[in-house]
Amino acid sequence: MNKNFLTGDDLVQTVAQYFKQDYRERGKVKWNGFFLSDHTAKLKQKAQFEQGAETATWQEALSMEQIQEQVRLAFERNKPLSLQEAQVDQDNRIPMIQIGRVSGFYLDGFYFDDLPVDWETVRFAEVHHGK
Repeated sequence: MNKNFLTGDDLVQTVAQYFKQDYRERGKVKWNGFFLSDHTAKLKQKAQFEQGAETATWQEALSMEQIQEQVRLAFERNKPLSLQEAQVDQDNRIPMIQIGRVSGFYLDGFYFDDLPVDWETVRFAEVHHGK
């Protein structure tokens, strides 16, 4: 290995020559695969959500005590939780059943896949036993 390092003007000239003649910035080309797969996945997820939202039905409304018991059981047993919120979306559609994990609690609710959920917004909750 050569221990003679370039310094000063020689270094600047060598680097400038490299970027001028040898270096090829691929720019957007190197990211196309990432953007395409990410975009495709988001479109598929949106289509599934919209299809499910069209067929969603209200689950039986549970009391606050029943909801809290189901959330507690899911947390203690480290099981998934099926959850339906009590409010329709901006397009007046019934919310779909969501399946996730309870990761903790706070004063007015719990964390569902790390997202805060207030107790008052939940209509239905059940320990998920499906696959």
